[in-house]
Amino acid sequence: MQIATTIGPVTVLSVSGRIDAQTFSQLMGEADQRLEEGRTRLVLDLSGVDYVSSRGLIALQTIAARAAARGGKAVLCGVEARVMQVLEMTGLHQRLGIFPDRAAATASFETDQKSNQF
Repeated sequence: MQIATTIGPVTVLSVSGRIDAQTFSQLMGEADQRLEEGRTRLVLDLSGVDYVSSRGLIALQTIAARAAARGGKAVLCGVEARVMQVLEMTGLHQRLGIFPDRAAATASFETDQKSNQF
C-alpha cells in the first residue's frame, strides 16, 4: 500500500493498493499523525484501493471516529465498486461519509462550515 498526502485546508490521503492486516497500521499511523498535527478535516481518497479486509474496515471506521472526537471529520471518496460492495455489506456505508470524487468530498467540508455559521 502507498499513501500520498496533500496538505491544505482539507488534508487528502490518497491510498493505493490493499488495506489489509499487513497495511492497515500504516494508514492508521498516517491519519493519526495528521490528526495530531491538528488536521482534523481528512479525505481518504480510495480510488487506488482494490481490496479492503476486515482490519481495513476497522481502520476506516476508527479514523473517522478519531477525527470526530477532535471536532473534525474524515470522509471517503473514489471508492471502487468492489470496495463499495464490502462497505455496503457491513453497513459502514451508512456511517461513513462517502463521495464520488475528491472535489465532492472536499466540498462537503465547505457545506459543513456554512451550516455552522447560522
